[in-house]
Amino acid sequence: MGKKKSVALMVFLTIVIIALCGLVLFPSIPVGVKDWKPVASQYDFSTEIDGGYYAYYYPEGVIPETEYNDTVQGYQELVDSAEDDEKKADAQDELDKYTASYKAHKGLYLSTDDEYGIFVNDEVSEEFSSAFEKAADEIAARYEAKGYSDYRVSVVDDYAIRVELPKVESNYASVFSMFAYTGEMDITVGEDTVDELKEDGAKASDLIESFSVSTKNKAAYVKVKFTDAGEEMIERVKDQLSTATDATTALHIKIGEEDLIQIYSDSLMDNNREARVLAVDKENKEVVKIYSVLLNSVLNNELDFEFDMNRIEAREFSAVYGDNTLTLLYIALGVVLLAAIILPAVKMGRFGIVGAYTNLSYLIVVGICFKYLLGSVFELTLGGVLAFLVGLVLVNALQAYIYGAIKKEFEQGKTVASSVKGGYKKTLWNIVDIYAVLLLGAVALLIGLGGVHTLAIHMLVVVVTAAFCNLLWARFINYVYLSASKNQFKYFRFEREEDDDDDE
Repeated sequence: MGKKKSVALMVFLTIVIIALCGLVLFPSIPVGVKDWKPVASQYDFSTEIDGGYYAYYYPEGVIPETEYNDTVQGYQELVDSAEDDEKKADAQDELDKYTASYKAHKGLYLSTDDEYGIFVNDEVSEEFSSAFEKAADEIAARYEAKGYSDYRVSVVDDYAIRVELPKVESNYASVFSMFAYTGEMDITVGEDTVDELKEDGAKASDLIESFSVSTKNKAAYVKVKFTDAGEEMIERVKDQLSTATDATTALHIKIGEEDLIQIYSDSLMDNNREARVLAVDKENKEVVKIYSVLLNSVLNNELDFEFDMNRIEAREFSAVYGDNTLTLLYIALGVVLLAAIILPAVKMGRFGIVGAYTNLSYLIVVGICFKYLLGSVFELTLGGVLAFLVGLVLVNALQAYIYGAIKKEFEQGKTVASSVKGGYKKTLWNIVDIYAVLLLGAVALLIGLGGVHTLAIHMLVVVVTAAFCNLLWARFINYVYLSASKNQFKYFRFEREEDDDDDE
């Protein structure tokens, strides 16, 4: 390629890369009536980076230590403030009854009232422990089925559950409360249970096969798929159902006392094989997915266990390293990226500048992919950030490896052009092997769940982008930049005592 064309192409590439860096990194600026925001400010971050929301699930008859202590303190204040001995004795009696009705267990207090069936012979019953364990497993399965890439469900002090969600979940309060519902699923016409479920041993799963989320045009909805017996039930009660417009008589699907779905005559489709309910705008698809996950869970795994819904309170928590975690992360990434741009140029001359172009290209591609390819599905986790840094280090390490191979060829007396060709040729398959192993490793991690699966997806983006940068893009930029160079010795910071035809 001629020098003029090479210079023109390098100028064009420089402008494009700077513009794309602006798209990814530059601060927000006003554009018309709105602010234009860079990609870096639009990520949905995981809890360890940006904090999130949490809630505790307490079984009926189980309370946290703080609540117990506050109640005891309230009773004690009544005792202390009693105006006469009789009132003081009454207040003391109430205090004694309350303290006797609970038994401490780690950071919890468990009711000794037979109503809750927690204790048998002053020991937590095996039945209660087993029922709680089953309920905890099912609660965790619901959050897993919802498809969060970053969440935590953990058992606290043996008989409470703590759930954490990232800030990206705008419906966190609904999720916390709905996923705590337990009990049997009932199907009623109006207020009366359908005849098919009045038989001994009959279950809702005899009539309903599954719940799922479907979309059509601009709407998303829950699809209720009926079994053969369910189709017969629908045919029997269909004439009793009103339309959604009238909304007088419906087929209700309930969990305990909670009426979650109403099916009207015009909700039924495909010869009564399915019903479409809870239709929302397509962009609110995650709302109906909450219902679908919960209903499938109860349909297939009825739990004889209840959580105290009144104690489920959503609260916000900060990132691992405080409210400044995200700012500190950006500063650290900026320092690393700046070092990756400056150090190669210092060590390898203009070939190091090729590395700067490569690093910025890597940043642009990975940054955009993390937001627009993965952002609608996965939160950017700390693992994803580390994967980005590993890829950045690898790109620079392999560029240095290629430079060393070119320099070694030159020291054997070859021309610059021949050294470049030989250096790339001798390093090609080693680099291919490295990326092949990393790619297979990322693919292997895809079988994992939750954070492991998310990390695998991020690693795939990083490995593919880094491989492209090292094997193709950096080589192309080097070819163009070298063609535009007046002194190819200075380009690589090579020195040779005798003059060479490549020295222009």
